[in-house]
Amino acid sequence: MRRIATRGSSKSHFVLAVISSCFAGGCASSSQPIVASPIQQGSVVVVSHDNRAESSEIGAVTAGERAYRWSRPGALRMYVQPSSALAGWSPRHLDLVDEAIKAWMSCGKVEIGLVSWPRDADIRLYWTDRLPSTNPGVTMLYRSLSGQLTRADMFIDVQPAPWHTGTPDRVLYTIIAHELGHALGLAHDPSPAALMHPAPLVTRVTAIDQARLTALLKGR
Repeated sequence: MRRIATRGSSKSHFVLAVISSCFAGGCASSSQPIVASPIQQGSVVVVSHDNRAESSEIGAVTAGERAYRWSRPGALRMYVQPSSALAGWSPRHLDLVDEAIKAWMSCGKVEIGLVSWPRDADIRLYWTDRLPSTNPGVTMLYRSLSGQLTRADMFIDVQPAPWHTGTPDRVLYTIIAHELGHALGLAHDPSPAALMHPAPLVTRVTAIDQARLTALLKGR
């Protein structure tokens, strides 16, 4: 996370986040976890902290450095911000999210179900325009005291990065699918042939990625 400015009150805290991803250079920890639902205000994402006791959780970390397993069994619940007033957003963005979900589920080892409200979700995806083109996606992971995942928040820039790995549509899909891989628990992959490589050259979820996820879910 590149910069966080905070303001507090007696009842809640708000974080104004300008976020960068692990795509290009390393992963950093956040000492101030992002908790509840972001509310779009122009081109800025404001994320509110609620006052629920989270004694079973430790601080959030930026995904990419290491792999994590989810603490709860069964299907993961995912919320996708259904629309955005940001320039460049279209319903096609939702189609690309659906495509990414199906690609990861095709390994047969994970199930993802969509929910209508952020507070009901394990994984939450929000659209923003505050990320640099070199780092167009970020995923924040929340862990239990035992080190297992309890929540994940994905932030995806509405504009596809100016990469030369495919069409703008395929580049945007790559970013979404890559960050969803992190939300499922995967770290960056050393193989240049994998979507989960820190600087992905492929525009699809590959057999390498699916094998990594299968191994993670089996606990190997």
